[in-house]
Amino acid sequence: MKNTCRLATGGIIALVGVGCSSGSAALAATEPVPVEKVEQSIQQSFDRLGALRVVTAATLVLDLPREATACYNLPCAGSVWEAKYHAERARQAPRLERLVGFAEAAVQAEDPAVRDTSEAAAAIQALNGLAVIEVAGLVEVQPVNNGNCYGVCPSDVEAADRANRAHVTQVFAIVDAAQKSGL
Repeated sequence: MKNTCRLATGGIIALVGVGCSSGSAALAATEPVPVEKVEQSIQQSFDRLGALRVVTAATLVLDLPREATACYNLPCAGSVWEAKYHAERARQAPRLERLVGFAEAAVQAEDPAVRDTSEAAAAIQALNGLAVIEVAGLVEVQPVNNGNCYGVCPSDVEAADRANRAHVTQVFAIVDAAQKSGL
């Protein structure tokens, strides 16, 4: 995508091409899937992703021009964009489902090469670069004050740091698996 800007579209993020007069040329002519099934699939995928508690504020990325979501960040009923909007969501739904599968595998992976928390921004940038979802950040685990120490115990700080390093590692594993699969 060339020059882009982001629009919030009813719980999703749309990437819109500036200066494009038509919608995405990449939308394939396929037999339409009922909108309800597409929306259900997207919601289930986001529910599964949220349950992993690795990333925050994940939203679907759509490749549509700004005018496609001109009615309160949704396509105007009966507009030429309504079908293209739903087609784009239908195109992204299976990609989202595959990405969530990679995320579930990454969370369950044993003994991955652990990354450092200083790489969190790069991990998020790489995940967003897949143009499937847009995430705000990683779930950050904070050390808890368990009352056994004055303030926070060093073991609790280490446990939180270990969890945060695991999240960075998992996001890089998701991106790696997605790239290897051609997603």
